[in-house]
Amino acid sequence: MGDKSRLSPDQPFPADLAPLEDGQVEILNSKIHRQLDTEYTRDHEPDPETESRYEELKAELDYRAEDHQLPTDGRDAFTTTTREPTDKTSA
Repeated sequence: MGDKSRLSPDQPFPADLAPLEDGQVEILNSKIHRQLDTEYTRDHEPDPETESRYEELKAELDYRAEDHQLPTDGRDAFTTTTREPTDKTSA
């Protein structure tokens, strides 16, 4: 039986973190941190897969920490719009 507190590079990892509950993402984050600790201790460097998973989790947790909400009016959540500034002094 393997160590359930870590997630090794050969174990499955979700392709998309967005649909997971906050608690599930936090558990994955904890497991990846423990795996990184093990790899640094054993190999003196992280496995590229573990490092990639860490970066993906960090980005997801940072995104969630900013309290992003999906729009409910049909707009794409990841589309940005820019507006030209309106200069009322020249005209």
